[in-house]
Amino acid sequence: MVCHLVGHGVAFPLDIELIRPGEGEETAAKRLLDRVLALYGRFFDAVLGDALYFDAPFINFCLDHGKHAIVTLRGDDRLLLKDARDLFAQRTPGQWTEGKRRVQFWDEEGFTSCEGVKQPLRVLRTVETTTGRRRVDGQWQPNETTGEWFWATTLSKRQLPTLAFWRAGHWRWDIENDCFNALGEHWGLDHCYKHDPTAIVNFTLTLFIVYALLQCFWLRNFKPPLRARLTLIALARELDRTLAGCLAPWRRQLTRGP
Repeated sequence: MVCHLVGHGVAFPLDIELIRPGEGEETAAKRLLDRVLALYGRFFDAVLGDALYFDAPFINFCLDHGKHAIVTLRGDDRLLLKDARDLFAQRTPGQWTEGKRRVQFWDEEGFTSCEGVKQPLRVLRTVETTTGRRRVDGQWQPNETTGEWFWATTLSKRQLPTLAFWRAGHWRWDIENDCFNALGEHWGLDHCYKHDPTAIVNFTLTLFIVYALLQCFWLRNFKPPLRARLTLIALARELDRTLAGCLAPWRRQLTRGP
């Protein structure tokens, strides 16, 4: 289990917790959040999770710790989802466009269909159409893809506007892209160097620290033109070369950060 800070220019994995034999993911997540909230509680206002975390115990856990919850809402058997669909069918959607994506949205508060949750929930539904092109028989042809999303949250419209709610819902993919995928493909996260639980945790936490520090160094000490030519991964490889005594060719171009 990993807690990852999203919505920032830098990818910050905060902490890790191993899932113990015989327990579920949510149990380990609560244990992880207990520690993260004690250490980093002032860094964030809401806990963002996928559809696994849409249940009353987890949402109440966040509320009891002074944090809001934003969770993906999925599963046609869920009463809240059925109620939201019925209500939204009677509402005219709003709409905005962002780049090549056209978004229709329905955003309503006051749902009490999630039994056991301590306060009414707010539900956002979006239907998102993205225009692009695809190659068919050697030729590019226009293409459109459409997807539907539902999210539930304890935050009100006054606390979190619809557009910010939508962006926060999609930020959940940052942990997949900027943490698991990036660290697994380029930084060795998918390799177990020693099969001891303590060693696994220590290696992962060390990797998180290195990853965060290198991003800060890259963003704060490199001017934009140099960052355009030297990616974060390229920087990591050049630093690795210096361990073998090879001097990086760009070393004279470094500038001090503000």
